[in-house]
Amino acid sequence: MQLVRLFPRYRIRRGRPADADGLHAVHERAVRVLGRRVYNDSQIESWVHGNSPACYVEAMRDEGERFEVAVSRLRGIVGFCALKDKEVRSLYVDPDWSGLGVGSALLRRAEAMIAAAGHDKVVIGASLAGLPFYEQHGYSVVKHRHWRSRGGLLIPAADMEKPVGKAKAAEGHSRQCDLPADFRAARRSSRA
Repeated sequence: MQLVRLFPRYRIRRGRPADADGLHAVHERAVRVLGRRVYNDSQIESWVHGNSPACYVEAMRDEGERFEVAVSRLRGIVGFCALKDKEVRSLYVDPDWSGLGVGSALLRRAEAMIAAAGHDKVVIGASLAGLPFYEQHGYSVVKHRHWRSRGGLLIPAADMEKPVGKAKAAEGHSRQCDLPADFRAARRSSRA
């Protein structure tokens, strides 16, 4: 008997100011539950300190961030990603939906938008909780650093980046050329 994993249904759409309450709820729950894997209670409280639905409205209207939102018919907002220029500024998924592909779908969508805007790389300031997720999606750590949270604590994080668009194609070509000729031939025949 073959077991089939059922994936909950959701759709991704552009975020709007009316989503602010849902964005705030997902953000806070993700930090409090998933962030506890690597951060202590003081760091978590400092991270969520001062956050409110108004912060998301301000980010959309005043700071020019674009939000992409994953929405389930039954649960409402289950994840979101915010981007501006070549930067993914935030990506959060409700812990109940973690590991179901929501974050990956949001990240792919953000990468496609950034590449379509003509940028050659995506940059992310990642929490230590998100580091493995981004590494699995091809991001490299540029440097480890600390960022000052809204509550004032310095929290360990990492600056990461990934080539996209023309830079990704050029990098893939140079990597392939560095491979031995017999290996490249074997890769081509295995794709056929």
